[in-house]
Order: sequence, then structure tokens, then C-alpha cells
Amino acid sequence: MVEFLDNFIAHLGLLGLLVFGVAAALEYVVPPFPGDTITLLGGVYAVRGDHPWPLVFGVVVAGSVLGALINYQVGHWLGGRFERRPGEAFFGITHARLESVQAQMRHKGPWLLLVNRFLPGIRGLIFVAAGAAHMPRVNALLLGALSAVAHTALVLALGVAVGGNLERLEFLVGRYQRGVILGVALVVLVLGLRTLFRRQPRTG
Repeated sequence: MVEFLDNFIAHLGLLGLLVFGVAAALEYVVPPFPGDTITLLGGVYAVRGDHPWPLVFGVVVAGSVLGALINYQVGHWLGGRFERRPGEAFFGITHARLESVQAQMRHKGPWLLLVNRFLPGIRGLIFVAAGAAHMPRVNALLLGALSAVAHTALVLALGVAVGGNLERLEFLVGRYQRGVILGVALVVLVLGLRTLFRRQPRTG
């Protein structure tokens, strides 16, 4: 897949920069989209001299903020819908569940937004929750932008490290994705066990 993406973006010339931005945005709206892989290619192109890395960096960060904004607006609309119809469930979500998410976002939201870019699969949902909780839009996007800057710098650095070696790049992408998935799975497991033990009745 990496080789296909490399050939596709290379044939676009400067328009390939748009691919980086769109990919970063789609990662939020369509979580399975391989945006990190495309961003890694940006680092490779920087080494080759195909695209200046500051442009790739700026486009990826801007795309990430755009994707975050889209999801924030979806969450804001969702929260408004429940406020207008508090007695109705929507896509299996009850008003009570929404209030629970809102309370959690008010407590942990800033930290989640600050690390969201490093959480593939759920990063988009964090901004949906932020919108539903009516967190200030500017604050949410600012924290999201800081997270995107840190993540994009790391990913581009990995791309630069492998230079033009696409096989090495594909290997790193695979390890990165597996590592993140394992990390997220462990966090979910720990939180699930913590919730389970809390619900068990105390004896004695």
C-alpha cells in the first residue's frame, strides 16, 4: 500500500500537498483512513526534495484541525438535539449517557484533547464529545492544534529517518499501528476492569 500511495502522490506534484491535508482531516472523520502512513511519506518526500517539509508540516496540521472542527460541530449539533428533545434516544444514545459524557469531558477533556492525535481510532470521538459537552470551540481546537503539531513533527521525523527506503517505512508503519492498537486495547482493558471492581458489592 505504501508503494501505491508513493506513486500516486508523486504523480500529483505540488497538488500532492493537498493529499496530506485531506488525509489528516479524514483520519478524524473516517478513523480507518491511513492518514499516518501518508504523513510518513511527507517525511520521505522532504528528504528527496519533492516537497519542502515546512509546507508538508503546515498542511498536515491544518488538515488535522479541520477534521477536528468537523467532528466538534457534529458533537455540538448532537448535544443541541438532545437539549431540544431530552426524552428521545438517538442512535442508541440516551440523554443520561450524553450527560455522563459531558461530565467526563468537563473533568478530563483538556487532557484528552491534548493527546488526541496520538490515539488513532478514537481521536475523532474525543472532539465529538467536546462539542456535545459545549466546551469552548477555540480552546478545543487550540489544544487539538498543539497535539497535531507534536504528532506531525514525530511522524515527519520518522519519515525523514527512513529517507527513501519504502520497505523500512512500511515496516515502521506496521509497528507503529500495532503498538498504538495494543496500547489503546490495554487502556480499555484497565478501565473496564476498574469499573467492574468498583461495581462489585463490598463484603464485611
